[in-house]
Amino acid sequence: MKSPAPLSLSRLAGAGMGVMATIVVGLLLGLLAARYLHWQWAVPFGIVLGFIAGLLSLFRQLKAQM
Repeated sequence: MKSPAPLSLSRLAGAGMGVMATIVVGLLLGLLAARYLHWQWAVPFGIVLGFIAGLLSLFRQLKAQM
């Protein structure tokens, strides 16, 4: 049985940049929520949600390529 081809470095880098992008989007949304809703926990909450969304996206991309 033939082993699957390894993932290229560019695909892995793209998936990693996607995680970073979702964290930044979560940060920006958290900052907006903190400013307009006056909720001090909005920034850490947005960062954590961005990180979780990024990891889900990462696993989904890697699973589709394997």
